[in-house]
Amino acid sequence: MRTSSSVLVIGGGPTGVELASDIASVYPEKKVTLVHNGPRLLGFIGHKAGNKALDWLRSKNVDVLLEQSVDLDSISEVDGIYITSAGEAIAADCHYVCVKRPLGTSWMRESIVKDSMDKYGQLMVDEHLRVKGRNNIFAIGDIIDVPERKQGVLAQRHAMVVAKNLKLLLKGGNKEIKLSKYRPTVSITMVSLGKKDAVAQLPFTTMSGFLPGLIKSRELFLRKTRKLLGLDHHSVFL
Repeated sequence: MRTSSSVLVIGGGPTGVELASDIASVYPEKKVTLVHNGPRLLGFIGHKAGNKALDWLRSKNVDVLLEQSVDLDSISEVDGIYITSAGEAIAADCHYVCVKRPLGTSWMRESIVKDSMDKYGQLMVDEHLRVKGRNNIFAIGDIIDVPERKQGVLAQRHAMVVAKNLKLLLKGGNKEIKLSKYRPTVSITMVSLGKKDAVAQLPFTTMSGFLPGLIKSRELFLRKTRKLLGLDHHSVFL
């Protein structure tokens, strides 16, 4: 990254947008290009949030190409030229792939939980996050069929519920009634934009700029996450 004069980011979801914005903020002298195959950025949330992110990136001279893709199988950094689906050539010294990947659960179809998988490859779980049909197997994260956005912060909440339930089960006895339940909620989605700004999708409105940036962009929830993991959680400002 430090030695590259130009960077290509493939994917306009939260990871791609945050990465492109960080590069543009830390290395304003670098040429940053973001390619996204959708009609707008951050397609999983509201139009306003995507438009605000697009305006911010372009204000930082990031070249955003929408409704185009890059053939990931033909990528080569040898010549530094990447061809989009529209035939546009992009010169870049390095690239980062930030597109959604298939769930890594195919191997589970040959395991003891094969009958607990849905057609999308997700594990079906009950309200306690227990794999359906199994009393002693729990699952968390993107691979479960809970109808909610797939976010790291929600995986942390899954883990808290499962940890409580495992402790109860390890104590022995009939603890079925006392098992904790996971209740999906409407989450607030925040996407950082550089060091100071962010865009936030709230249940009834969209915010952007310095205020949501105070919540996430200053330390990207590092302090909270380290504390959750039992690590030194002194403040870290990026």
